[in-house]
Amino acid sequence: MTITLDAGDMQILKELQRNARLSNLELAARVGMSPSTCLRRTRALEEAGVISGYVAVVDPAALGPSISLYIMVDLDQRIETDAKMFFDRVARDDRIIECVALTGEHDILIRAEVRDMAAMAQLTMDTLLKLPSVRSLTSSIVMRPIKRPAQRIGIG
Repeated sequence: MTITLDAGDMQILKELQRNARLSNLELAARVGMSPSTCLRRTRALEEAGVISGYVAVVDPAALGPSISLYIMVDLDQRIETDAKMFFDRVARDDRIIECVALTGEHDILIRAEVRDMAAMAQLTMDTLLKLPSVRSLTSSIVMRPIKRPAQRIGIG
């Protein structure tokens, strides 16, 4: 179901992306709506699937030392069952934060979080490279995050 969003809906989304824990009263004040109108609109956005959930954004550094990395993967996609095995394995791995299929030079981009270099080697060499569909991979360690993905969509 497609829903038409107006400026008020977009403002609600923008505020909830900044802080999804706002009370309806606080949210209404920030977007300049009455609490009842704000609650009705927020529920409509949820029911339409525009808001698909609420998550806690965890700072990996607060959990102790860790390494953030991006892994570019090239697949041999000639055998469909091997590619499916790759996607199933990636979906089950808690170290993998995000995995997207790409156009361009590489087939897949993985964002992962591991505790140390040994864990990075285990993920890349002992897990991913051993999958039959993986032709090659390149990994890059994040030196400093510039913008974190807490705000999912760019809204005006």
